[in-house]
Amino acid sequence: MHIELPFFDAPWHFHPEYELTYIVSSHGKRFVGDHVEPFDAGDLVLLGPGLPHFWRNDDEYYQPDSKQKAEAIVVQFAQSLGDTFLPQLPETQPLTALLNRARYGLHFGCDKVAGVKTALEGLLHCDGLERLLRLLYLLQQLADDPNAVMLASDNYELKASEAETERMKRVLDFMLAHFREEIRVDDMASVAGMAPAAFCRYFRKRTRKSFIEYLNELRISHARKLLVQSDLSISQVGLECGFNNISHFHRQFKLHNGTTPLKYQSLQHNK
Repeated sequence: MHIELPFFDAPWHFHPEYELTYIVSSHGKRFVGDHVEPFDAGDLVLLGPGLPHFWRNDDEYYQPDSKQKAEAIVVQFAQSLGDTFLPQLPETQPLTALLNRARYGLHFGCDKVAGVKTALEGLLHCDGLERLLRLLYLLQQLADDPNAVMLASDNYELKASEAETERMKRVLDFMLAHFREEIRVDDMASVAGMAPAAFCRYFRKRTRKSFIEYLNELRISHARKLLVQSDLSISQVGLECGFNNISHFHRQFKLHNGTTPLKYQSLQHNK
């Protein structure tokens, strides 16, 4: 599929097919299981069956007068390819291993993405057996990427139900709309339709993180983007991301990135 929209509109969801998503243009945040990080043009991710995910564009894409465009190439193929068909062929062992790793989501390195971009675009212009053969060749190329990174943590609970998915969608939508503000556990529990203690247990079970840990991860993800793409001071970045205490912002940033905001900004600008 070739997708071109004002913004990506698929909500937090999962499906039984494998999915390979290549971002042609646009930017925002990518959610895969318990993992969240920014995405930009050139982002390439392979997702396994049943893995909840969604791509959310940044706020400017949703403004009434926005002229932004979100464009992607999305390839979906049946779970039986990885579970039944490929394991019968010894020659496809690297592909089977790749699809096993994709159960938790795989993000591919820039060099590999540059090498397969033409092959991805070519899938749009063929069908039948030729499309299948091209897909297998593409997966073979991705299988030897030394820079492929697993996204969801290896203890993430893969099983999800429609009801849980809808509840997590409401929770994530609220967090994305309000992470720059103070958010209390009581607020989130109300959105989820649960008592506060039950919500905390539910959220940790689904993400392997506390609500506060996940919220801070979301805020720090936004901070990394602002440090590189804006002219805001370090203190302004912290405030813009929902940290009213700048010392706390520095501690959280170093916890997630292993360095201070200032050093991170300097390293990114010197690349």
